[in-house]
Amino acid sequence: MLRRSCALLGAALLCLPLASCSGDAAQDNSPAFDTVRNSTTDNAPDNTESTDDPEAPAAGVSPTLPAESPAEEEDAESCESIDAHAAYESGIGTIPPWKDNNWTLVDFSQFDPCAELSWQIITIERGTASSPYHIMLFHKGEYIGTATAEPYGFFPTVEQVSGTEIAVTYHWPREGEANAEHTGTTEAGFRWDDAEQKVIMSGDVPPGS
Repeated sequence: MLRRSCALLGAALLCLPLASCSGDAAQDNSPAFDTVRNSTTDNAPDNTESTDDPEAPAAGVSPTLPAESPAEEEDAESCESIDAHAAYESGIGTIPPWKDNNWTLVDFSQFDPCAELSWQIITIERGTASSPYHIMLFHKGEYIGTATAEPYGFFPTVEQVSGTEIAVTYHWPREGEANAEHTGTTEAGFRWDDAEQKVIMSGDVPPGS
């Protein structure tokens, strides 16, 4: 009887290591493998580009400005090519001589071939300080006429008010003054009206005209 008990006890002890080995084998198929696989995948470099957040522009890179249209570039090139003397010649033939005296260009410094309104000043050949003067007006380099129908004596003071407007001060002698004094002044304005495509005058001309 004792021998049989020992045999049973020995068999039981032999089974314990086998059970332990069986448990280790079962653990080889446990979810721990998936965890390792997922961990390897998580640590792998991601080659997929993200479209959620665009890259910030590199420092120091200026934004690209829209290019000028061909029409704008052509207009700029065409107006810049207009010469002051050529512009004068294009209009002087339309201005009648003053008492058989021909006109001559005396100031073209403010002529701007690309401006909405610019001007040149003319007087008669071999004139004096009190000789008549005309103000020739130009729109983007194209002659559009004289500021007034009649010329006025003494060199006028012309100032640019804006890109479309000029202010003119006419000078004239008051009663009893000699031509050398001519302290009288009259103000006038000339503005290019783009809607009407012409110059609008305001103010007055010298008295006695």
